[in-house]
Amino acid sequence: MKWLETDFGLYALCPDSYVSAWAGTEADAVAAEPTGRVGLPDHGDVLTFGGEPLPVTYLPQVMTFVRWVAAEDDEGLESAVQTAQQSSEWQDLFEVSLEGRYTLMDSGVTGDDVEEEDVIHVEVPKGTYRVQSLTIIPDDESEFQLDRLVPVSS
Repeated sequence: MKWLETDFGLYALCPDSYVSAWAGTEADAVAAEPTGRVGLPDHGDVLTFGGEPLPVTYLPQVMTFVRWVAAEDDEGLESAVQTAQQSSEWQDLFEVSLEGRYTLMDSGVTGDDVEEEDVIHVEVPKGTYRVQSLTIIPDDESEFQLDRLVPVSS
C-alpha cells in the first residue's frame, strides 16, 4: 500500500489536466478543514484533506481515502475498511462533481515540482459523489480517518 506524507498536512485530489498549472496555494482557504473542497474554473471540484499532517492513501475498490492517525502498521487495514463500509456511523460532508483521472498530491507543491513517487493516481467515473467521513479504531493501538466517495443517484 502506497502512503503519501507531507509536513504541511494538506493534500489535494487535483484533476490531471490541471496539475502542471497548480500553484500550490489553491487550497489554502480550506487547509484547516479535515476534508474540504475548492473549485477550479474550467476544471471542476478539488477534494482536499487537511488539518493535521497525516499520511494518506487511497483504496480504489471502495473509493475511500484513508489517513493514518495512529498505528504500528497497516496490516489488516483493508479488511477493517471493508468492514467499515457497512457502518451506519458515516457522516455526510458535502457533494462533489468528479470525472476522470486525478492526482492525489501535497497541495503545497507547485505543479512543476510534482514528482511521480510523491503522488497517487486516482480514477473516478463521471458523476456526483457524496463525501462521507468516519473514524475507525480497528484495535486498541490503531486509528484511521476514512473519507469515501458515494455515488449520488440522479
